[in-house]
Amino acid sequence: CIEKLNLLLLLFISLRDETKRIKLNKKKRRTKISPGECPPQSSGIKSCTTSCNCDSNCPNNEKCCSNGCGRYCTVPYEGIYVVVRRK
Repeated sequence: CIEKLNLLLLLFISLRDETKRIKLNKKKRRTKISPGECPPQSSGIKSCTTSCNCDSNCPNNEKCCSNGCGRYCTVPYEGIYVVVRRK
């Protein structure tokens, strides 16, 4: 009976340690999401280079934004843009 209790205790400790390890790995995989939004895309020439994949690749709370072809780090859009359309 004592052997079974020891075995159960050992199993419990192993499961608890494995659960802690999984939680730590999940925290490491989380990516940072910077505040604000990406600025509207311009209709000009687009660069198809990619300098980031997500916000956590960018410095200083910058956003990783698409330009329609590639991705780049930029200061988040937090205001109002006025778009002037030419006829």
